[in-house]
Amino acid sequence: MQTLQPLPASPAAGLMAPAPQVPDFEGARAQVEALDALLQDEFDALRQQKFDLLEQMQADKVALLQSLQVTADQVAALPQRPDEWDAITDALTASREAFRRNERLVTRQAEVVRNALRALQAADPTASVDLYDRLGQMSRRGGRRVYSEA
Repeated sequence: MQTLQPLPASPAAGLMAPAPQVPDFEGARAQVEALDALLQDEFDALRQQKFDLLEQMQADKVALLQSLQVTADQVAALPQRPDEWDAITDALTASREAFRRNERLVTRQAEVVRNALRALQAADPTASVDLYDRLGQMSRRGGRRVYSEA
């Protein structure tokens, strides 16, 4: 049976943890501005019901939010919160209102679609509906009796 030998110490074993990365505040500000513009474009697309554009915008919005999350994680790793980050978080707070506005619009449109589907699914098949035959005459359906039958 072999005995296990301890691994040699790595050269980095005695070093301290690497310093946290310095956040790119200028890049973060540009991303917040891009997010604001994207949210406005999203609102316009929602109002005009251009759903194909919305799908394209979602990927861009997710990428911006993920990048901002990376910056937020970098800021959280710093020993002290920089003043530049406060301005960015204030801008993000304003963006939150645009995001909520778009969310309310999507929710309302989804509710309209749900109600329309419910109305179509709950339609009574025996309800009196005026139908026309091949000759353009009103066809008589089950509930009405023809005078000759009476």
